[in-house]
This record gives sequence, structure tokens and C-alpha cells, in this order.
Amino acid sequence: MLRFGIQPLQFIEVMDSIVKGGFVDFSKFDYPQFCKSVIKGGFRVIELLLDIDYIMPGYLNEERIKRFMEIKEEEKITYTAHLPLWSIEPASPNEYIRRASVESLVHSIEVVKILEPECYVLHLTGALAAEFTRLSLPENYKELINRYMLSYAANSIEEILSKADIPSRKLALENVEFPFRLTREIVDDFDLSICFDTGHLLAGYSGKYSIMDFLRRHWDRIIEIHLHDGFYRKQNGVVVRKAHLPLGSGDLPVSEFIEYLNENAFKGPIVFELPFDKAKRSMEVIREKCPKVAIE
Repeated sequence: MLRFGIQPLQFIEVMDSIVKGGFVDFSKFDYPQFCKSVIKGGFRVIELLLDIDYIMPGYLNEERIKRFMEIKEEEKITYTAHLPLWSIEPASPNEYIRRASVESLVHSIEVVKILEPECYVLHLTGALAAEFTRLSLPENYKELINRYMLSYAANSIEEILSKADIPSRKLALENVEFPFRLTREIVDDFDLSICFDTGHLLAGYSGKYSIMDFLRRHWDRIIEIHLHDGFYRKQNGVVVRKAHLPLGSGDLPVSEFIEYLNENAFKGPIVFELPFDKAKRSMEVIREKCPKVAIE
């Protein structure tokens, strides 16, 4: 039986809740209430986005963590945690930036550890590493730069694991805008797990894999899936990349993908990185295309 969840903190939905008459009122922001709303809509896994504690300093205080705990117990749901990614660069060669990133990531783990997240999703590399992957350089030079940054990322992982005191398999590295074949080396070296982001792969950010090739090749370590559609296309000589689309709007082979998860008894959370209405529409696509698949 497959378990579907959602990230209830989508940007437009948050802005709609706090902007009134052209003014921002942060007192209107209620993260636990966002979670309760999507639970009523049928989702049983909630992915908490931990950047919120830096956007609104101190937001995840003891009182709100208690509310999240009450929701978990009352609704019989589970959480996953998406560690901060804004302004974070675990692969930075600037040691001050790298160490600050590690400190932020460890702090975030400690804040939500009491909620017993199923896993902690981490971007091994950030915006700086992504910028380097876009440089128009000979491939051998790009490989040298990527491996240089990978060495710093490895240092960050080592520090996170030593300071955060969590099982290494609970740390799930997401495929982002960085060659995943290199990220996989870190997964193996530190006995980590993988969060497979379908839209990032379809947009061509993580290497030349097909969806099913990636799924089969890395099946042994995938413990969470970020589910959304996407594509990589050339239109009039210009590359167009799209992700975070509802299912059926891109190139995701929905039937083959979902049926593979079902046939191989995938137990991890399948989390929509979509607004609530698009996630619900995507669930309808799954039920239509995979009527024999049992959904919790």
C-alpha cells in the first residue's frame, strides 16, 4: 500500500494567507493549521520545511512543536523534515559559509527531532555548486570543479552526522542541480539514503537518467520520493526546463512509475511538492491510470 504526503507550505498559499490589502501580516501565518488542512484533504504524511525557522526567527518554538506533536498523535500521521536550503551551501570552499551551513542544518535537526521524522531530506549541494555546473567549460574542467566541491560536501556530511546524533540512513540526499553520480558516492561512503525528486530529474538537473533507470539503479537507497512532473525540451534552439508540475503535465511515465513502486512494495513516503489543488489533481491522475494500486 503506497503512502502519499505533501509539503503544505507552498509559497503562493503562504503569501495568500499573510498578505491583506497589500500589507504583510505574519501573525496570520499558522503552519500547524496548514498541516491540518491538508490532512483533512486525505494526506497522511507531512513534510515540514525547516527554512521557516530562519525566515521567521524562532517560529518553531516549543509551543508550536507541541502543536505538531498533538496533530501527529490525534491524526495518526507521520512527518518528514526538509532541512534548510535557502542560503545554505554544504559544498562551499569558503570555510565560514560551510561551517555556518552545517551549524544551521544540525540546529534544524535538533528542533524537530522530538517529532521523530521518518527521514531528513538534505540538498548536498546548493546554489553555488549549481552555478558552477552551468558554466560553459570543457567537461574535464567541470569534473575537477565538481569533485573539488564534493570534497567539501563530504566534510559537511561527516560533521552533521557526528553532531546531530541520528542514524545515517535517516539522512536522505536529494537529487538536485548537481551530477547525481557524484552524490551517490557520498551516499555510499557515509551509508546514507536517497530522496528521489522526479521533477528535478525530468528537468535534466541531475544527469542523463531516465526516470525508470534512476529508480532501478538507486532503489537500494531510496527512502522518500518527491513527486511532481517536469520536462527538458529544446524549443527553437532554446532549452526549456520545467518542474513542480502536476502529474500529466510533463514527461513522467505515471503508470510505469507508480506500478513499479507498488509491485516492489515501496514503504517510504511519496511527497507531492505541489500546491494542494495540484496535488489532489495528481492523485486523481494516479487513481485513473493505476486503478489496481492500493493507496493508504
